[in-house]
Amino acid sequence: MNNNQYTYNQPPMGQRMMPPQMPMPMRQRMMTGVGKMKDAFPKWLTQYSIVVYILAMMVVSFMYSAYSLPWYYMLSGVVAVVAFFLYGRTAMQETSVNRVRKMKAFEKKIFLIAFVPRIILMLLLYWVFQTNYGDFFGFENGDAPFYHELGVDFSEAIKNGEFFNFWKKTSKNIEISDMGYGAYLGLVYALTNGSALIARLLKCVFSALTVVLVYRLAKRNFNEQTARLTAIFCAMWPNFWYYCTCHLKETEMVFLTVLFIEQADQMLRSRQFTAWKVLPVLLIVAIMFTFRTPLALVALLALVFSVVMSSSKVVSWGKRIIVGGLAVALIGVTMGNRIEEQSRSLFEQARSNGQQNNMEWRARRDNGNAFAKYAGATVFAPLIFTLPFPTMVQPFDGQDIQQFLNGGNFIKNIISFFTIVAMIALLMSGKWRDYLLPLSFMLGYLVVLVFSSYAQSERFHQPALPFELMFAAYGLSIAVTKKKYKRWFTYWCGVMFIAAIAWNWFKLAGRGLS
Repeated sequence: MNNNQYTYNQPPMGQRMMPPQMPMPMRQRMMTGVGKMKDAFPKWLTQYSIVVYILAMMVVSFMYSAYSLPWYYMLSGVVAVVAFFLYGRTAMQETSVNRVRKMKAFEKKIFLIAFVPRIILMLLLYWVFQTNYGDFFGFENGDAPFYHELGVDFSEAIKNGEFFNFWKKTSKNIEISDMGYGAYLGLVYALTNGSALIARLLKCVFSALTVVLVYRLAKRNFNEQTARLTAIFCAMWPNFWYYCTCHLKETEMVFLTVLFIEQADQMLRSRQFTAWKVLPVLLIVAIMFTFRTPLALVALLALVFSVVMSSSKVVSWGKRIIVGGLAVALIGVTMGNRIEEQSRSLFEQARSNGQQNNMEWRARRDNGNAFAKYAGATVFAPLIFTLPFPTMVQPFDGQDIQQFLNGGNFIKNIISFFTIVAMIALLMSGKWRDYLLPLSFMLGYLVVLVFSSYAQSERFHQPALPFELMFAAYGLSIAVTKKKYKRWFTYWCGVMFIAAIAWNWFKLAGRGLS
């Protein structure tokens, strides 16, 4: 006789044996739905976020009506927020495991979900720019005309068989961080007879492929539902859409970053490991040096850190020796005089008052904000997951990009709550070592931003965003399991509502306009 409380009598011979009756508490939990898969993209997230954004826009427009945004920038913000939260929720439901079971089928569907809005916005803005500005640059894109001209020169050098000579000559006067993108544009121009439209079409392809790569990375590190939510976040992220419409290098740079982290993560977790598997990963990071030196440095250091700090069950000693040795060799090969000088200047700037000097310059320049001089690492560090705040006023001409992206920046303010939830959960549970590579890269890059002059610049946050969204998806998967997170999220929405109003007051008051 066993001591099980729930026993049953043996049935007569020939009759089917029935399982013991389930305890009543368990049956009640099953009937009430506990144990079922939670809504990965909950309705309360969608409703609260859209309402808070619209209220913030209305209040700011009323309080500062003399500097309110033009209607088309308000519309761009509303479309971005509604598309992300409303269509994102619908897309999550349509691509759930119950409806799209196979991984390959999901990857094809998420690629299309990501690609379609990108190419629609790209073609729309290409036409708008040509019509209103007379060129395809559109807004004041800073480096965009420079990259275009560099691409044209590279294209001529490629056609004339002078690529390497041109690279050697040009690299003496141009930073190595600009050479890679210029060479890439030159190759595209050489193959397409200088077509800027095809170059932007390729951006849409690369950005959609980035979504697929992030999905694979999240699935390997977390689970299927978190991976699909990560992919939806990245597919519907409006700021990723925007960088497919201009000639800046962010789209290609984000693609290379995610490709490096995804391939490196796969390599480190692979049971069948050879030295040859390391070479493609190191080749990717070597190319990244020609796009943005600090970014490549952080990525390479994150790889080395992950190799050293990972559990021996994940990364064997043999793998550590091979990967570490080749990484050190890459540093020796790529860290030429120019890259070494740039790298050293980054650390010197972090140690000196370079950031403070830049903030003071921003305060003194034409149309500068007098309050900028009070900003610094101590202000940026606590907000680094949340910055920048949405620009909902128009104090002067020349901030079209910030105004156009006001909705996307607001979405980041909201979603950063779940990134913070994930960071706290990983710290308290001690499971942070399970996600060491993407986590160390994300935090390392954000630390560099904190001590740089670009902590408040939306553009420079792009390389870390896919990983922030991956951890946000993980944080949201935690938040949907307990009611207390929903309550905390409502408080967060209230804080972001006040922050949006305060930020726009800051932009006006610092210029004496409020």
